[in-house]
Amino acid sequence: MRRPLLLLTFILMMILSSCEDKFKPASADINSKEVPSHESWNSSVIFTDSSITKAILYAGHISVFTEGAYTLIDSGAKVDFFKEGKIVSTLTGKRGKINDKSKDIEIFDSVKVVSSDSVSLSTNRLYWNNATRKVSSEEFVRIKTPLEEIEGYGFESDQSLSNYRIFRVSGTFTK
Repeated sequence: MRRPLLLLTFILMMILSSCEDKFKPASADINSKEVPSHESWNSSVIFTDSSITKAILYAGHISVFTEGAYTLIDSGAKVDFFKEGKIVSTLTGKRGKINDKSKDIEIFDSVKVVSSDSVSLSTNRLYWNNATRKVSSEEFVRIKTPLEEIEGYGFESDQSLSNYRIFRVSGTFTK
């Protein structure tokens, strides 16, 4: 009875020792700045000033890089901007980056902003400055209102899109 057990143990040890290199994980030189300090899925982040909500960010996947002081959004982003407790505009895009110190937000890849008064903005990259509460872009932008459609390169506005400027502008206007 002992002999078959010893034989079985010996065979298992031989098999496992011959497989040792196959199961050894690949070694990688990982830089700690490239690895997020924490991640979250299907999250929301509230931006406040003196306990008043200024914006709420919703994202499918968020990676926080504490050492680099930034946060990446890589699975869809939506930001609701508030003024006096009401949503004044909503920004969407596929990816984004938040500067954790200044709380500035950069959204890129299929960016769209729609204001509460039916003004829409489309671009590929948009910046929101937390201190000034303004949005801007250096890339091609298209703004549609009930009365006009304007295109150009370079843009800045308040976050509700009620006072905007487009640089290098072209477009169609109706009266």
